[in-house]
Amino acid sequence: MKEIFKTIGRYKFQILVILVLLFVQASTELELPSYTSKIVDVGIQSSGIESYVPEIISIENHDNIMSLLDEEDKKLFISSYTLNEDDYNENVYVINEDSKRDELENILLYPISILANRDKFNMDELDSNTLDNLKVKYEGNESLLEQININYIKNSYEKLGIDVEDMQMNYIYSTGGKMLLVAVISMIATIFSVYMTSKLSAKIGRDLRNKVMKKIMSFETEELNKFSTSSLITRCTNDIVQVQMLIMFLFRIIIFAPIMAIGAITKVSGSSLGWVIVLSVIVVLSLMLVVFFVVVPKFKKMQDLLDKMNLVFREILEGIPVIRAFANEKHEEKRFEKANDDLTKNGLFINRAMAILSPTLTMVMNSVSILIVWVGANKIDMGSLQVGTMIAFISYTMQIIMSFLMVSMVLIMLPRALVSVKRISEVLNSDVKIKDKEKTLNFEEENEVEFRDVYFRYPDATEDVLRNINFKAKKGTTTAFIGSTGSGKSTLINLIPRFYDVTSGEILVNGRNIKDVKIKDLRQKIGYVPQKGNLFSGTILSNITFGIKKEDREKATEAARISQALEFINEDRDGLDRSISQGGTNVSGGQRQRLSIARAICKDPDIYIFDDSFSALDYKTDANLRKELSKITKDKIVFVVAQRISSVMHADNIIVLDNGEVVGMGTHEELLKTCPIYKEIKVSQLGGD
Repeated sequence: MKEIFKTIGRYKFQILVILVLLFVQASTELELPSYTSKIVDVGIQSSGIESYVPEIISIENHDNIMSLLDEEDKKLFISSYTLNEDDYNENVYVINEDSKRDELENILLYPISILANRDKFNMDELDSNTLDNLKVKYEGNESLLEQININYIKNSYEKLGIDVEDMQMNYIYSTGGKMLLVAVISMIATIFSVYMTSKLSAKIGRDLRNKVMKKIMSFETEELNKFSTSSLITRCTNDIVQVQMLIMFLFRIIIFAPIMAIGAITKVSGSSLGWVIVLSVIVVLSLMLVVFFVVVPKFKKMQDLLDKMNLVFREILEGIPVIRAFANEKHEEKRFEKANDDLTKNGLFINRAMAILSPTLTMVMNSVSILIVWVGANKIDMGSLQVGTMIAFISYTMQIIMSFLMVSMVLIMLPRALVSVKRISEVLNSDVKIKDKEKTLNFEEENEVEFRDVYFRYPDATEDVLRNINFKAKKGTTTAFIGSTGSGKSTLINLIPRFYDVTSGEILVNGRNIKDVKIKDLRQKIGYVPQKGNLFSGTILSNITFGIKKEDREKATEAARISQALEFINEDRDGLDRSISQGGTNVSGGQRQRLSIARAICKDPDIYIFDDSFSALDYKTDANLRKELSKITKDKIVFVVAQRISSVMHADNIIVLDNGEVVGMGTHEELLKTCPIYKEIKVSQLGGD
C-alpha cells in the first residue's frame, strides 16, 4: 500500500489542480438551479422586478408610506430617496444608489401592502395600529405579501410611463446570460477535470505496471514459485486497471459527490420542504446498505475466480499437444467451462444487483419529485412558496440523491478495487531473499569454482535436496553431472548463478563467496543454457544476440555455426531475420536447443552451464557441436548436466549424484572401476558387462 501511495504522491500538483477544478465545477453546477428560479420567479412572474422596494415612487405614495412609519424608519426612508422633477411624466422620488435596500425591505413590506390594498383601508385613518394588525394577520405568509407588493410596484411603474416589458426582457436576458456563462465555466471545468483525472489515472497505472514488472524481474525462483504465472499476469493487468478505475472514481465521484451533496443541502437548508430531503436520504442510504452487504462479498471473490480462469486457460494453451495426444479435449473443455461458468455466475449476480439498484433509485428520485410537487403546489396555492423556488428545490434534491447514488455505486465497486490494491501490494512488498549485500566485492579473473560443504533445501521442504557437496572446477576443464532422475543435478547447477541460495556451505569463485559479489556481475560471467530452450518473439538474430544487447550479425553467425544451427538457418530465405514466435513454437525442439546454445556462445562468457541442453540432438549433431565447443572453451569453466553417458564420458571430471549426494567423482575410466551406479548407467545405455 505504501508503494501505491508513494506512486500517487508523485503527482501532487496535478491532484491539486483537479481538486480546484472539482470545486469550480461543483459551485457552478449548484448555481444553475438558483438562476432558473430567478428567471421563473422574477423574470416571468414578477416582470423582472426583483424587490418590492420601489426604484421610483410617486409623491402621493411617498407621503402615504411616510404616514405609516415611525420616526426612526422615516429618517431611513427620507435619506434613501431624492426628488426628481425632470425625467418622468410627473414629479417622483428616485432611490439613491447608496441606499440600504435590505433595511428598506424590512420597513416597507407592510406599508406597501396597505397601498396595494387601499380599497380595503380608509387611507385617511391609517396609523401605526393598522400596521400592527396587518403584521399579526399575515404572520408566516410574508412571501404572499411580497408578491402582492411586487405586482403593485409593477402597476405603479406602468402609470409612471416606465416600459415594464422592456425591463422584464432585460432581466431575463441578463440572468440568462449569467446562467449561460456559469454553464460554460462548468463545462470547461468538467472537461479539464475529466481530462486531467484520466491522464492522472493512466500515468499512475503506467508507473504501477513499471514497478510491478521491475519487482517481478527482481524475483528469483523462490519468489516466482510463490505467485503463479497466471496470478502475476492478472495482477499486472486487470488489477492495475481496477486501481486506475479507483483513481478515476476517487476524483470524479468519491470527492465530487460529497461536495455536491453538502452544497445542495446548504442551499435548501431552512426550507419548509427540508423534511423531504431527510426522507429521501434515509431511503437511499437504506438501499445502499442492503446492496452493499449483498454484493460486496461477490466482488471480493471476482479476482480469485479471474485468476483461476486465467490459470486453466494458460494450462490448456501450453498443453494443447499433450491434450490432443491423449484425446482429452472434452475433459479440458469441461475444466474451462466450469471456471468460466463460476466467473460468469459471479458476474451475473453482481450485474443483476446493480441492475435492480439503478431503476429502484430512479423510482425513488421520481417519487421524491412527485412528493415535492404535491407539497409545493399546496404551498404555492397558499402563497408561501413560488414556482421557481420549487423548481430549484427539485433540482437541488436530485443533486443530493444523485450524489448518494454515485457514492453507493462506487462503494459497491470499492471492495474489488481494494482487493486489487492488496494484490498489487503483495507483489511490491514481497521480500526478495536473494539480493546484493550493501557492500560487495569485485570479481577477479575466474580460474576456479568450488563447492564447499554445500547443503540445500527448498523453501518449506522438510529434507535437504543436496547434502555435503564438495568439488572444484578449474579453468579450461569440463565438469559433468550425471545421475538418476531427481538426484539433484539441475538443482546443483542452479546454485551457481544464484537462482537459489545454499542452505549451508559456500560456493566460491577464486576463493570469493558468490554472495559477496553483485548478482549482475556474477551472471554476466555465466552463459546459461536451461533444460527447456526458451526463445523470445522476434527474429533468430535478436534471440542469438540477446545476451550482448546489440545485434552483431558476425558474432551471431559464428555462434550459430558452432551450435550447428547455421544449417537450418540458411535453409530459410530470411536466414537470421527469420521470425520466431513467442516461446519458439514455430521451430522444433532440437532447433530451440541449438539456438539457446548459440545465445550462450554469442555472449562469450567465462563460465558455461549446459543443463541437459543436448537431449534433443541426434548423436551426429551432438558430436559435431561438442567438437566445436571444445575449441572455444579451452580457457573457460564448463558445467554440463546430462542424462546420456555419451554426453559426459569425455569430460575432465564427472560427478555422479544419487539422492542428493556425491557417490562418485573422476574420469569415465575411473568411475567405471570405482562407482557401481555409474557403471549401471553405462551398461543400461551403451551395453556391455
